[in-house]
Amino acid sequence: MNDRSMIACVVWLAVWTGASFAAEGPRSPVLAMEKQKDGGSALMWKSRSGLVVRIRDPRVTLEARDDKSALLLKVALQRHSVRDGEATLEYTLSLEGTNLGAGTATVRLALSGAQDEDALISQVEIAFPKPVHANVTMECSFDVLGQLPRALVLPFRDGFPRTVPFPTNRQEGGYFALGQSGRGGSQLGMPVIGFVWRDAQEPQLAVSTDPYCGSSIHGVIRRYGYGPEPFTRISIQTVYSGSIVPLLSERRTLALEFHRKGADGTLRSFYRTIPEIEPGPAWIHGIHLVYYDYLSENGEGWFKDLQALADRIPPQHRGRVAVCEHGWYDYFQQYAYDHEHKTLLKEWTAFPGTRKAPMSLEAMHKRLKFGKDLGFHVLLYFADGTNSDSGAPNFRKEYLLKDKDGKTFPGWKGPDSLGDPLKMDPSVPGLRDWYLGYLKALLEEYARDVDGLVWDETFYIPTDFISYGQAVPAYADRAMMGLVAQLTQMVQSYHDRNPDLVFLASDNGETPYALAAHGTYQDSAMRESAWGPSMFSNYRNCLWSCNWYPLGGDKNNQIAAEKYGLPQGVSNGWEDNCGPNRMPPALLDTVLKRFTKNVESGRQRLRYLTP
Repeated sequence: MNDRSMIACVVWLAVWTGASFAAEGPRSPVLAMEKQKDGGSALMWKSRSGLVVRIRDPRVTLEARDDKSALLLKVALQRHSVRDGEATLEYTLSLEGTNLGAGTATVRLALSGAQDEDALISQVEIAFPKPVHANVTMECSFDVLGQLPRALVLPFRDGFPRTVPFPTNRQEGGYFALGQSGRGGSQLGMPVIGFVWRDAQEPQLAVSTDPYCGSSIHGVIRRYGYGPEPFTRISIQTVYSGSIVPLLSERRTLALEFHRKGADGTLRSFYRTIPEIEPGPAWIHGIHLVYYDYLSENGEGWFKDLQALADRIPPQHRGRVAVCEHGWYDYFQQYAYDHEHKTLLKEWTAFPGTRKAPMSLEAMHKRLKFGKDLGFHVLLYFADGTNSDSGAPNFRKEYLLKDKDGKTFPGWKGPDSLGDPLKMDPSVPGLRDWYLGYLKALLEEYARDVDGLVWDETFYIPTDFISYGQAVPAYADRAMMGLVAQLTQMVQSYHDRNPDLVFLASDNGETPYALAAHGTYQDSAMRESAWGPSMFSNYRNCLWSCNWYPLGGDKNNQIAAEKYGLPQGVSNGWEDNCGPNRMPPALLDTVLKRFTKNVESGRQRLRYLTP
């Protein structure tokens, strides 16, 4: 008997005897194509845990135009290769009796090469020779053979991970909302669920998808009276609304991982689907006080407030404070940037319709250096969501976000805008190119002066929104998630100049775009109601809030610091319009006492809520 035959025998012994993965120690994982009892073949993954997983062929259905019934496409395996822990499966997709051209599906799988990891990553791509104008559902499924799980761990949208029983022959799971795709079960805060087996000492199985489209993740136990051993079928389903946004090609990344790290291990497993997004640097986890300056006191508030904080905070604790410079630009959609020449302006007027404050690159470097020299982490306001200013010289109507009736949507109107603020559409190629050029110009100028950039009000693009501003409708929310990911990766590319650089989103607990960023600095006024829905999107990174009400909203500071271990917030230039240099001494003292207590105790923030 050769080695390959011996491996096959071991695999099938585990399958049909239901061998416990707790009975033996860790072993080398195996990925191999094996014969099935029905005469066919299937790709099998024998994990380090001992459980065997059967990778099923993808299932693709088309929604009929007349009665909305599901038409199952024929999926035919054309070729495959399996070698050194990697496999590629190539299929054709066809549907007789229709003018749908033959499509393709390609599945690439790879085992984690690390000795202490037990994970399988799958990349699935479907493509058609011409756009499909019908709704298409792609389902990838896996059968876990032998042992049966007893419960599921679901990271609910409200910030609570819940363990729910897993009954036989009834589907259980949840969905992640984006692109009008995921539905069924409970809404998830991140696209991952965990399967828990009978014995608490046995590993959990985490199943996750990338966040670039919605999906539903479900499991069902299949038990037979006198037939084969029972198994657990896990399905990951994505629906593409081709009837609205024609489908040409789509790609997903999926991950399965056995681990012994409880709910946290399941949540961390999700990040295997987005290896291109690095975790934020260590410093973001130590922040316990944040400050926003909205060009207060004619631009002098920044200097006065930071000095007031430095006078009260010892040098060894100042690295636990993050300060953000806001309102420094000329107009929304322009931000003192010349896109034609891909350069920042050397001089401009901030708040051109109200405060008319002179500003320049030289002045900006001086302001940012002042904060860094005091020992604080300094951030620069990147943009106000996709807000634009109709009064700006380079206002572009073709960038505006529109619904199917041609309706546009207002954005934030403040003292730093001249005309009517209107939201722009991140699916428009010209706008995406503008943001990428603008960020590159900022990084070229300020990468060594700042520790990060803050994209405020990213929630402007709601989930499941289809935009109609172009000739062909587009998924605005998927475009926004993808743009956040692109900008985050651009910031990462400057880590050779400054390894502390981060790119932060601001979802306010309404959208999940921070999953593709380095964390959140949201404009939620420290409201407690926004913390829970923000937890899972920021699980591995930071979660901060601006507090424009440091006087009247101190109770929110107290709740954040004492209940959640989150940073308190102070500000100047808006609402209370009173920064640390003018706050009542007793109130500032209270804030700093809570700050010092959390810093010196090594307090860590809650990563999710518990009952």
